[in-house]
Amino acid sequence: MDRRFLTLDALRAVGALMVVLTHVGFQTGRYPRGWTGAMLAHLDLGVAIFFVISGFLLARPWFAASAAGTPPPSTGRYLWKRALRILPLYWVVVIVCLLAAPANSDVGLGGWLSNLTLTQIYTQDSHAYGLAHMWSLCTEVAFYLALPLVVRLLTPRDRLDVRRVLVVSLLLSVGGVVFAAGARSWFEQPLAAEWLPAYLPWFLAGTALAACSVDPGMRARLDGAARDLAGWWLLALGLFVAACTPITGPTGLVDAPTPAESALKCVLYGAVAVCVMFPLVFGPELEGPVRRWLASPVPSALGEISYGIFSIHMFVLLMGMEVLGFEVFADRFWTVLGMTLVVTIPIAALSYGLFERRVMRLRNWRPPALRPSRKDVSSERGPAEAEAAASTTAASESA
Repeated sequence: MDRRFLTLDALRAVGALMVVLTHVGFQTGRYPRGWTGAMLAHLDLGVAIFFVISGFLLARPWFAASAAGTPPPSTGRYLWKRALRILPLYWVVVIVCLLAAPANSDVGLGGWLSNLTLTQIYTQDSHAYGLAHMWSLCTEVAFYLALPLVVRLLTPRDRLDVRRVLVVSLLLSVGGVVFAAGARSWFEQPLAAEWLPAYLPWFLAGTALAACSVDPGMRARLDGAARDLAGWWLLALGLFVAACTPITGPTGLVDAPTPAESALKCVLYGAVAVCVMFPLVFGPELEGPVRRWLASPVPSALGEISYGIFSIHMFVLLMGMEVLGFEVFADRFWTVLGMTLVVTIPIAALSYGLFERRVMRLRNWRPPALRPSRKDVSSERGPAEAEAAASTTAASESA
């Protein structure tokens, strides 16, 4: 039976909390304060973790179908599920931010449309108050749209060739690193460095892991290498410490990084994310106390609401500081962090239980004329294939 990747929910929670920490660190002025500030500034690494997970979970059903010789997933159904998972909560957050925050009172029709359509990073306007962090969601949605084409490029004959996947992914990743290095100088658009090509290496790292995970020979070789979770995470820590040094550019927003610094940051962040994730998608799924704890109820529950935590926290952070009378860059890090988490996590939990999960019940909806009969489904797929497909898609449903 294929594994269910039970630890990846917890990894999503870790990524969301890292993003919260880096934003609180910035707003409270902690970035310039030695090594602790540098580490807080580089906890935007959580975005790389999100992107690698997305590439892995979303590409894997296509690769699994190619490996099994079965029809690929329906692109329309895939896009429908992605829209249901992302857009309803996103639209609620955008509307609340644009209506409730006085700083957004001057946002015009163009700003409303760009934020509601996740195209704000392609315009000349700056991010709206409380929505600056949504740039990464814009980039992720661009990857959702591109994924069917990317998979077609990696498996042109609907037959999985892991070597081709790895080689093409590497070549595209090199192009992505080049784009990350040159985007700020090539385009007059100030947010060009946030476009999908600059982050394609992180997504493709996930897709490469996905292809390896469904190939029996490659999987057998990598399972042995992944048993040493502590070793992989120590390597990740070392790479993260390197990324926290000036070689990846300034920690603030005043000075832009050089092309070399941007490229190195892209590579190091991607390497850290892969090293963190590798022993969780290969090797023994639930062996050892760390893996078992990551798959336990509390981390898994935080992973389920991680999208809500990510989406809501910035508005809570900024409005909370205003209500409490805290000035920007005036410290109070722990107070602001506690306030942000205490308010954000319950709201995210309520959002998931009362809203997001109910919306996701529509993921299997299709017009009656397009619904296959039970007989048709059972004749298309044998019991073993059905079981493998179910376990393959189970994790991607909540990605």
